[in-house]
Amino acid sequence: MSTSSITVRGYVEALPRKKDERQARVAIVQDEVEYRVLTRGAGVDLVDEVSAQVEASGTVEEQDGIKYMTVRSYRLLDEEGGWDDDKA
Repeated sequence: MSTSSITVRGYVEALPRKKDERQARVAIVQDEVEYRVLTRGAGVDLVDEVSAQVEASGTVEEQDGIKYMTVRSYRLLDEEGGWDDDKA
């Protein structure tokens, strides 16, 4: 299995516990492509960011048609015009 570097921008989605044999608990979805986040490195912290918009960098590998991502770093993206924006 080969890995390649990648940066994705999308939202964090929770995965059902029994869905993934490699123990991924969340995925980042970008343009309808799901990158299952492995629970190591910075990916561990994404479990607390479900539904957030993020930009994540790391490596991706594909196994049986499923993309798995090891997240090295990520940042939360601000959504402009959100319901909680305070504008005076």
